[in-house]
Amino acid sequence: MRKKFERSLSFLTALIMALTLALFLPYTAVSAKAAPYENYFNKQDDKEVKYDSSYWIQPPSWNTPKIDPRDFDGWVMLFADKIGLEPEHAHGKVQRVYFSLLGVETPVSTMKFHIFYDTRLKVVENYKGELITPGKAVEGFTTGSAMVEEGQLAFYAYSDTAVSIEKASLFTIDFRVPEDAEPGELYPIGMSYVDDGVVCDTFMGNNRDYAEKAQMTFVFTKGIYNGYIKIIGDPRTKKADMTLKTPRDGRKTSTDPKEWFGKIPDGVEISDMEWTELDSLNEFGEVDQFTAGKVYGLKFRLSPANGELFSKKFEATVNGKKVQYLGNDITNGGVFYTEIEALEKIVGDLNNDGMVNVTDLSLLAAHIKGRRKLPDTTAADLNSDGKTDITDLSKLAAHIKGKRLLIDPEYTDPTDIPD
Repeated sequence: MRKKFERSLSFLTALIMALTLALFLPYTAVSAKAAPYENYFNKQDDKEVKYDSSYWIQPPSWNTPKIDPRDFDGWVMLFADKIGLEPEHAHGKVQRVYFSLLGVETPVSTMKFHIFYDTRLKVVENYKGELITPGKAVEGFTTGSAMVEEGQLAFYAYSDTAVSIEKASLFTIDFRVPEDAEPGELYPIGMSYVDDGVVCDTFMGNNRDYAEKAQMTFVFTKGIYNGYIKIIGDPRTKKADMTLKTPRDGRKTSTDPKEWFGKIPDGVEISDMEWTELDSLNEFGEVDQFTAGKVYGLKFRLSPANGELFSKKFEATVNGKKVQYLGNDITNGGVFYTEIEALEKIVGDLNNDGMVNVTDLSLLAAHIKGRRKLPDTTAADLNSDGKTDITDLSKLAAHIKGKRLLIDPEYTDPTDIPD
């Protein structure tokens, strides 16, 4: 209930701030509808987010042909800090991030910006209870800030008279770094141009002439440089998304990871595979080969490769589902467990090795010629006519060559064989 109240209060504060700005800035572009916006700073993939100028839309209220930022005679920079922290000093640290201005050519009286950040960071209010602390660049301005939602802040500043801005801090934000921060983690922080449905982001003087519009165009297309807080060190592996081939009826329960798992993720090694069969009493027993319709358990060990460490937040998925970890500390690896149901034999897999390839073609050819009979021809009857003959051989050859697939390519070893 408290979080819901705080979220509503933050939204109300942001709305009041925007309406106040609209009242004091009658010439600023006002829009009736807010465009939807995704916080792409919150991917939590530890990657830097560059400023995206494609969100800029020249305000229709300017009644001016589209301005090319190259027409601006200057180079304004609005940049956020890029900060590296040593891991031992990062946990729970409150880190101040500066947003600074440089190279402003024409005086400015009104500003509005939206700031986005990775929500693993938490904003810490200053001693006045403000989310954003105004800097020297806006001394004498009326300023305000609000949290639109977690991960997005708004800041505004306006003055009755336009002010020439030297190189100075525009504002600062204090962020608390996660207690469980690890080497290699990166938390992006920066800006994006936003039309929030009341007043568009702005950077303008009192004249609203071409020079001021050109400067504002340049700021929101070429002048903004985003930042980040980064934990120094090599990143640890945080996840392993793996694919496991479906067991098929009659196949032996081999324990070679390369036979069962698809592409093994970089930085991860798989070992100690152990298949077990779930019986009617929900107890497991050893198993030599699979039977269609039964559920099997698989234990396997995941270990970090090359003597590295896993992240404490490491997770593994098999066929898109999170798998159970049977342990405590995961940094050095450990045992995981999943369950999977065995299905009927793969059509064309005559030696039950889980793949359809030239070996199966040779076995079928030998069977048809009478040299070496197959013990079970169920998987060899490719056209389901109850016979195993040259027609099935042709279909199998076409499948292996990739001309006419009979089954999922996952279980096929394609080969260019002569006609």
